[in-house]
Amino acid sequence: MCVVALAHRVHPDWPLILIGNRDEFHARPAAPLGTWEDAGGIVAGRDLQAGGTWLGVHAPSGRAVVVTNVRGAMPDPAKESRGALVTDMLRGDGRFADPVAADLDRFNAFNLFVIGAGGARLFTNRPQPQIVALAPGVHALANEPVDAPCPRAERLRTALAAVVAAGSNPERLLDTLTADDDPALFLRGDVYGTRASTLVTIAADGRVRMAERRYEKGGRPGGTTALEFPVG
Repeated sequence: MCVVALAHRVHPDWPLILIGNRDEFHARPAAPLGTWEDAGGIVAGRDLQAGGTWLGVHAPSGRAVVVTNVRGAMPDPAKESRGALVTDMLRGDGRFADPVAADLDRFNAFNLFVIGAGGARLFTNRPQPQIVALAPGVHALANEPVDAPCPRAERLRTALAAVVAAGSNPERLLDTLTADDDPALFLRGDVYGTRASTLVTIAADGRVRMAERRYEKGGRPGGTTALEFPVG
């Protein structure tokens, strides 16, 4: 993901709302949102180049994880996969199921939210490795270091905060994600652009809803998937 906002334990109906756009090269292959039969209950889109994901939910536990890259540094192919980091954290199993700050520089630059039974945390390795517990509230990330101002992230955070304040249905935020005026949330490039808009909500009764709208070159619609399932 390259811009994402999180409402954590502040909406009266949905203790978790996660909304964001994934920006990526159109040539990089990906599978649409679905249940991974080989990964013990992960529900996510899948990067078919590296095998990981950018955003997902672990159905047995209700754990949600989302990652963004961070601009400004040339990726090092020798580094560990950020998508694999998300997969390990979702499953709660593997080398990086519960990373410590000393692990974070093993990956190319990233920001990450993880939300589970123990609360919500921010993981980042820019400007330096850190793990931060998040208080209930509305938070946002984009592909910038966490200490840098980011108009895209603030725009999405403000939109989600308005939904929380009104106690309204977050579904309409999927339309907000197609905004391409300044600061643009949606990128319509033919080589690189917004590939997917995703909304995750977990209701107070544990019911999960995930909706993914996919886009092709130039921002053309490429399909929609909506799934509902219980936690556990």
